[in-house]
Amino acid sequence: MLWFQGSIPDAISSAKQRGSVFVVVITGDDQQSSQLMSSWEDDIVSESANSCCVAIRVDAKSDTCVQFSQICILFVLSY
Repeated sequence: MLWFQGSIPDAISSAKQRGSVFVVVITGDDQQSSQLMSSWEDDIVSESANSCCVAIRVDAKSDTCVQFSQICILFVLSY
């Protein structure tokens, strides 16, 4: 999987420019995260995702994850 290496705002901007889906994958140190990541690294999934998505990987314990979670809550609550 070719994970976007820039910031979340840059990833969103890139997705808009490409007309792609913006995907955030939040990972941790648990078994579910390992299974999730192995799915994303599958050649077929990776190839398909790279053609239609701008995807970033965020560690569940990072400040970025906390900030993104707060934004998502606000976005959902606004609907």
